[in-house]
Amino acid sequence: MMWNRFRQVAVGCAAWAWVAGVALAAGEEAAAGVPAEAAAAAETPIALKHAVVCPPFKGDPAIASIYRDELVKVLKAAGNIEYLEGARALARRAPEFTYRVNGSIVTNEDGQLFVMVTLSDEARKEQIASHVAPASTNASAIGGWIHAMEASMSRRASKLPFECRVRRKAGQESVSLDRGLGSGLQPGMVLYLSMDEEPLISPVTGEVIGRDSPRAVGQIQVFRVMEDTAYARPVEGTQLPRFSKLHARNF
Repeated sequence: MMWNRFRQVAVGCAAWAWVAGVALAAGEEAAAGVPAEAAAAAETPIALKHAVVCPPFKGDPAIASIYRDELVKVLKAAGNIEYLEGARALARRAPEFTYRVNGSIVTNEDGQLFVMVTLSDEARKEQIASHVAPASTNASAIGGWIHAMEASMSRRASKLPFECRVRRKAGQESVSLDRGLGSGLQPGMVLYLSMDEEPLISPVTGEVIGRDSPRAVGQIQVFRVMEDTAYARPVEGTQLPRFSKLHARNF
């Protein structure tokens, strides 16, 4: 499955792209030169979890805390989310490929309350989606909002691939990953290696308008998984690029 890196901000309920939900399958396209048995292993469906943080919502504290607490419950209950909190959620401790859910309670000129939620890709500093809905302390209204969030999760989840940063030390064949047991990684899993995509710059405005589509440059197989990290080796036929920032992902 080819992943389109031209992300656009989606406004409104119908456009809400979320980061939860269903199992993400490994890509079907093997990198050139990869042995058939490694490619077959990569085609086996694997359930991996996106890293997500959700800071306190801004605005009216009483209402903001209600909506934020309810959303955190949904995130923790989602099967394909590793919800990060405490020290692990801080920027210096969080995995590089982390999604951030920001929320706030705002008031319009007529005094009506609204809850605004945005989803952003922290690694690429891109806002993926936003959602606005009337805010209320009414249990029924809050329940309807949560139901809309849950429905959108299952509908949109497969559009976001699992990604983690690959780190390596000079002279070592194995590499380390910045995700561990909480992400669903298991020994034997095979992931594709990809180099960081180059931003696409508009010749008219000079702004970043998208990114090159990621390209597989080989595969790695996980052999050890710890709490917050894992270790993997390149599969036979994969040569790690010498001077590139790499991440592991499924396509």
